[in-house]
Amino acid sequence: MNFGPLPNLVALAVLVAVFWAISRKATSQQVQLWLLGWILVLVHFAATLPAPADGTWSRFTTAAALASLILASVTFLISVVAAAQSRSRQIVLAIAISVPALAYAAGAIWDVDNAKYYYAVIALGAVASMFLIWRNHRKDRLYAAGLVLLTLSSAVVIARQVASGNPDLGVISILAVLNFATGALYWRQHRRSTAGVLTAVGGFVLWGAVFPTSALLQAFAPAVQVDSEVWNIPKYLVAVGMILTLLEDQIRKSTYLAYHDELTDLPNRRLLEDRLGQALAQAKRVGGKVAVLILDLDQFKEVNDRFGHRVGDLALRQVAGRLRNRIRACDTLARSGGDEFTVVSQVSSESAAVAFLSGLESALFDPLVIEGDEIRIGLSIGLALYPDHGGDADQLCAAADRGMYTSKRSGRRCGSGITAPYATT
Repeated sequence: MNFGPLPNLVALAVLVAVFWAISRKATSQQVQLWLLGWILVLVHFAATLPAPADGTWSRFTTAAALASLILASVTFLISVVAAAQSRSRQIVLAIAISVPALAYAAGAIWDVDNAKYYYAVIALGAVASMFLIWRNHRKDRLYAAGLVLLTLSSAVVIARQVASGNPDLGVISILAVLNFATGALYWRQHRRSTAGVLTAVGGFVLWGAVFPTSALLQAFAPAVQVDSEVWNIPKYLVAVGMILTLLEDQIRKSTYLAYHDELTDLPNRRLLEDRLGQALAQAKRVGGKVAVLILDLDQFKEVNDRFGHRVGDLALRQVAGRLRNRIRACDTLARSGGDEFTVVSQVSSESAAVAFLSGLESALFDPLVIEGDEIRIGLSIGLALYPDHGGDADQLCAAADRGMYTSKRSGRRCGSGITAPYATT
């Protein structure tokens, strides 16, 4: 047995356990792919444990180790490809990249000396990759052109290595390109200079550089011996970067959800209070008006009772989308309660506020269509103006709330006509 890889094998087993634990909490496809990738890296090291006595068995273990390493690199690459969101696309991309790469590596390991074999495999990989690039990224021509250029350049480099009689170097090029590409796409996916992203990107770049660097040292400085632990540092940098990235994403999500409603993605009451305070402060400086509208859905309880809360949630999302389409970018639409929304808008006059109310009310003229069912929901709106009906946020919200209940008690429903339903104080 070759016990040299044993420490790395133990460390990777711990990493796999960590990513398995993370995958149970974070069910994203990316985390699942990362777990699979680290399992394949673990298999790579496990395949290097046997100390074979004959050449044939040695080639089998080398083939297993190399194949698992290539598949791990492909898995990590797929995890950061934006176009590979569906399982079917992931499988197609995996086949298009891994089959030619594995076929080339198998030829190098088993000493295939027919250059046409390698050229055919290189051409197959390049054509398949470029076809998928064009199919998935043709709308972003500059990005697609960059990927095509990388694919063609890699194919030319590997073909030249075959022509020079060194197909083994082609395997090194394949592994280097896969890791370099993963690092670049990891950065493109996250686009932020945080510790997690920079560590993961740097780890992939160093991981890719390990292969040509080790080959160069072996060719030009064979007396230089580098411990295997040094070559494996980039792997652990990648793992640490991935874990930090997940932690950063969770922090960003928690911060976002502190100010937004998770169901509708609208500002929540906490962010609403801040936006309303800013709008009032600006109105005080310039002598303008601020409209505060409270919208309450009618018959929403009946929707939940008849169709269930899942359909009710879908209805709330659809209502939020319709209301969002009827406000300006500078306005604030918030979910301030279970089936209650609040809008804050700077307006020029009372008539402009009433016209704005009319536009919101028309959002539910047409029934909602959810899973083939038409659902009609009414809308009661209360309107209050600063400074006409209150000088601060509490007074305005109270006035708008009274207006909303006045509208609801009067039996008005969406589409029955517009009468400004605000309550004077």
